[in-house]
Amino acid sequence: MRSDADKAELIQSIQAYYIPASLFVATLITAAGIFLLYNGYALGYAFAAVGGAMIVSAFVIFFRFQNKLRAQGQLPREDNDASGAPS
Repeated sequence: MRSDADKAELIQSIQAYYIPASLFVATLITAAGIFLLYNGYALGYAFAAVGGAMIVSAFVIFFRFQNKLRAQGQLPREDNDASGAPS
């Protein structure tokens, strides 16, 4: 079983990956939406809305990024399960 500190550490590492990855993908989606709007296709609004929603979600995660357990001094365990020796 994972402790709360281990779970919080995993969630924080996933968030650390999600923020730049989603901003990159949202940039591509928004650019596609603007291109479609420029060429007169109404589908561009859907692309721009999806890109905007991804940007907003990335910034929400960014502003809530702090790991409260780490701030309180509760760190995950440091053992290495693969070799059995502590690290």
